[in-house]
Amino acid sequence: MSTSIIHVVLDTGGLLAKYYRLLPRYAFKTYTTESAVNEVIDSENRNVLTDAIETGLIEVLEPGDSFYLRAVEEARRIGEITKLSKTDLEVAALALMLNERGKVVVVTDDYSLQNLLLHLGISFKPLKTSGIKTSREYSEYCPTCGYIPAHPGEINCPICGTPLVRRKRKTS
Repeated sequence: MSTSIIHVVLDTGGLLAKYYRLLPRYAFKTYTTESAVNEVIDSENRNVLTDAIETGLIEVLEPGDSFYLRAVEEARRIGEITKLSKTDLEVAALALMLNERGKVVVVTDDYSLQNLLLHLGISFKPLKTSGIKTSREYSEYCPTCGYIPAHPGEINCPICGTPLVRRKRKTS
């Protein structure tokens, strides 16, 4: 009887919750990105996380550029680019990369990341929230000059300085 390993990708919230301690190693392999690790800044959690990495409970991997670009492009397409951080996009890209090796689940409470994952066809598990149930698409733009955001976390238009606007797209 062969069992396949499930690849679990943790965002910063999953790391802080120490979710990697809950998973039996015979069935799950846990991953994260360097940028998520760097977001864990308090010494207690940082020390526990460092031990988990050193003992192999978590593997730190960087997604390939093509996977990152795919995550960014999809985030732009669905209007989530301004709500996602570079770390969020790297987590999604890592999940895309690992998806080629088998089943992947991303542990996150971030609704924008969950929405991106739904659009990418990647499973997710929320920690403290109920999670989103349906995917959504938004239009993000500058109401003054029409600029369309191109970078994670943009708040103001880089051309005219106007705050960017986000509206839910109507579905047919």
